[in-house]
Amino acid sequence: MKAMSLGGLAVAMIPTLVSAASVELAAYSDKPLCEKVSKLLGERLSAAPDLAKTVEWTAVELKGEGPKTRRCSSLDKTNMDLNNDGRDDLVVKTTFCMKGVPSDSFYVFPADSPVLYQLGWQDMSPLLATHDKFERTGGSYPLTSLPMDQVSPSPALTTVFTIHPFRLDGVVYIALTDARREWMVIAKYRGGERFEDLCYLHAGTN
Repeated sequence: MKAMSLGGLAVAMIPTLVSAASVELAAYSDKPLCEKVSKLLGERLSAAPDLAKTVEWTAVELKGEGPKTRRCSSLDKTNMDLNNDGRDDLVVKTTFCMKGVPSDSFYVFPADSPVLYQLGWQDMSPLLATHDKFERTGGSYPLTSLPMDQVSPSPALTTVFTIHPFRLDGVVYIALTDARREWMVIAKYRGGERFEDLCYLHAGTN
């Protein structure tokens, strides 16, 4: 993962247990945001209904014959200002399985991009060619941008990923976790393959 600037934000190093939720706020650069998201998530590191409903996805129908199981072969699209630059983007989220477990990626294009008309099940190259994407299946996302006290070695999300962009108070964020659901990153997307990590949330033991 490329290094990213936190823009001078103060970073807290002392883990805080958020009240009314079994989610530990292990590190943050925006405490009010992280506490608010933690409470919305509740006891599990999964997409809370109120957050998930802030983005509406539409299934993409591709040319050609694709896999029969949508769980392991889906493409969905939405128009949203993913990088918060004041302009809508075309965001395409894919879900494909690795050893039977679904893993998400996303690809970002200008809102008027014709890329969806160029795709087919036998040719995904126009989608994969973009430089603006999150594509980590089989890899890792180290949680190293925000220092954490008493956590060693530094944790990482690995192998298969679940991605949930959401809107909160007029700003778009991304919730990112893996199959273990032990850690979740709340971040802003900064273009390319870059993210600004804002919160590291850890599943509580309560």
